[in-house]
Amino acid sequence: MHLLLLASCSHKDMLLRKLCVQIFVKLIKDWCSNFSGEDKVPGFRRFIIEKFATECCLYSVLDKSFDFRDANTLVLFGEIVLAQKVMYEKFGDDFIIHFLSKGLPAVHCPRDLAEQYYQKLQQGHDIKTLKSFCQSLIENLRQHQNGSLVFR
Repeated sequence: MHLLLLASCSHKDMLLRKLCVQIFVKLIKDWCSNFSGEDKVPGFRRFIIEKFATECCLYSVLDKSFDFRDANTLVLFGEIVLAQKVMYEKFGDDFIIHFLSKGLPAVHCPRDLAEQYYQKLQQGHDIKTLKSFCQSLIENLRQHQNGSLVFR
């Protein structure tokens, strides 16, 4: 799992990273019941919420090498946004509480942007609308960082 996480976060080939994210999404759908029911693989839900959600879906996209002008990067980003939507659908508050209380504050996300993210996710917008919002969120976070945090 850790090797798959590493590849999904930092491999040079964006299409390989996309495949890794797709594998995680498939595993989430197959191995995890909705919300806090019994999962097929103990500990997997926690791993996804605590590691994959923050490291792949947040920290890796904040890296300067994640270039939104690149077509393959945009395809990867679409998969990452879909993964967030699936995590919210499967894990509900477990996912969102961790992401809003640990992930976003770690990257100095302003509270109003975090609340907007939650609202967009909660409203169940189509993936295109959610992707557009998430891209503007990431670009905004990059400006807020202004060199204060270095990712990779």
